[in-house]
Amino acid sequence: MNTYTESTQGVIAKAQQLGLEAEVYLRASSSTSIRVQDGEVDQFSLSDSRGAGIRVIRDGRVGYAYSEDLSLEALERTLEQAARNAALLESAPERGLSEFPGETPEMAELYRPDLAEVPLPQKIEAAMALERIAKSADPRIKNVTSTGYSDAHGFLRVVSTKGVDRMYRSSSAWVSTVPLVTQDGENKTYYQIKVTRDFDHIDPEVIAKEAVERALEKLGSQEVPSGTYPVVFDPETFGDLISVFCGIFSSKTAQEGKSLLRGKIGEQVASKVVTLVDDPLHVEGWGARPFDDEGCPSRRVSLIEDGVFKTFLYNAETARKDGVESTGHAARGGYKGILGVAPSNLILVPGQATPAELLSRHPRMLYVTHVTGLHAGANAISGDFSLQAEGFLYENGERVCPVHNFTVSGNWYRLLEAVEEVGSDVEYQSSAVACPSVLVRDLAIAGK
Repeated sequence: MNTYTESTQGVIAKAQQLGLEAEVYLRASSSTSIRVQDGEVDQFSLSDSRGAGIRVIRDGRVGYAYSEDLSLEALERTLEQAARNAALLESAPERGLSEFPGETPEMAELYRPDLAEVPLPQKIEAAMALERIAKSADPRIKNVTSTGYSDAHGFLRVVSTKGVDRMYRSSSAWVSTVPLVTQDGENKTYYQIKVTRDFDHIDPEVIAKEAVERALEKLGSQEVPSGTYPVVFDPETFGDLISVFCGIFSSKTAQEGKSLLRGKIGEQVASKVVTLVDDPLHVEGWGARPFDDEGCPSRRVSLIEDGVFKTFLYNAETARKDGVESTGHAARGGYKGILGVAPSNLILVPGQATPAELLSRHPRMLYVTHVTGLHAGANAISGDFSLQAEGFLYENGERVCPVHNFTVSGNWYRLLEAVEEVGSDVEYQSSAVACPSVLVRDLAIAGK
């Protein structure tokens, strides 16, 4: 893959001639997307994208511009546009580029050239087999509403006038399927997605049968009485909650007065069984990377340790504003985006108990396996949430029945304080969150 060394270094030399602080953020990728329906390819695409975003800092003013033409001439024009944009904005003393000395971690395993070499017919057959096996897995299968395979391969390069010049490649593939099951007029579905960096780890039979089993176990759902229940969240569901509320750990959000964790470093903000880290070096996570989006080398960061809040996540600008060092969490929404702060791999450190043990801790419990309305029903600033949910009712450690049509309500900050135990069953989500099952001692449930 062309890494555009000549043009990126050329535009940096031009910026130095003009006396500008400048950074080139170059991203390129190629991807395959396949969707099958009723044994035929329903949608198919091969795509390539590439572009460079240039950030210029002049006298504390920041300007951005981007180009999808990566020739030196085009990037020089983009540099000039970014400089003009900077002149229009207000100045702030904390703005500026950083050198980020030191070596970046070696993470060659992020890139799998053998994945890119898998023949297209083999990728199509993986999706076809997934749908075929799901359809034949049980007579109660009404349909498989969506099945697909996708992969992506790309690289990121960051070059600046401060001497930063770092690059890495990455690869990933994922398959998904949604079986629809029916019984006595009741319909249930389950959305199954698996992400991997190794094509050989895609096992259509295992994935399809698990999806069908998860859909079938919802049949016969009942409504649960309203009340306060001990609740066990399965890994995917609690991981979804972490994803929705992870913005509270952003230094930028805190500096804007939008995180209730502001001013609480060193304070107990969660149960002592809660330890939450962000680890971009964890290769099994889908946010793994050797450096962030401004070239700062990656490292593991403890956000909450034994319930104590340890730090916010920082990029260079927000760190300079707070008088600390960057944690390596600069983020851009692609080459068209501006600089912000975001986590990489959020990991809720597991405990010792199995899910079965968690579900036997109280005489009557709810096991929540799915929530909907995460964005409409969750306030990322206050932490309040009210979400439609489904799952299972347990009594004395035994599953009684599937339950649906109920709402779980609470507050994220209080939920962290109410965590009674963390399970051992870590699952890695496609959202780059690794999470086990979590037992919460009491939660308000609105049912029948």
